[in-house]
Amino acid sequence: MGRIVITLVVVIGLLVGGLSWRLHEAHHTIDLQQQTLQNNIEKIADKNSQLIALSILTETNSHAQTELYATAEKNSALLRERLHTIEALIRENDTLRNWAATRLPDDVIRLQQRPAFTRGEDYRQWLSDNHPLPAPQISP
Repeated sequence: MGRIVITLVVVIGLLVGGLSWRLHEAHHTIDLQQQTLQNNIEKIADKNSQLIALSILTETNSHAQTELYATAEKNSALLRERLHTIEALIRENDTLRNWAATRLPDDVIRLQQRPAFTRGEDYRQWLSDNHPLPAPQISP
């Protein structure tokens, strides 16, 4: 009977040792999963703050765009009103009508001419270049 008790004690010891090892591995796995979960929570919080910042930026841009459209519409209305005023003045005034119909001098036309630009940088460069005006004709 002593051998059976010893065998049972050994078997129970092995079972307890195996369960203890499995419990230790389970705790280790839980610790790793908690670390992973904490890392994921931090990443989500970071992404959430980025989304909030983008949302604020989008709202600001949308507001600015709405203001720009309103300003463009106002400018367009003012331009139409100005053009109608000019047309009315030209219809009513013969002197003004004749003046508007005359051709501009060549130097003035040249001042109004510029190449076609595709980028703002090209326009800025063109403005920076030296475009001298013609020397005035002085008669003695």
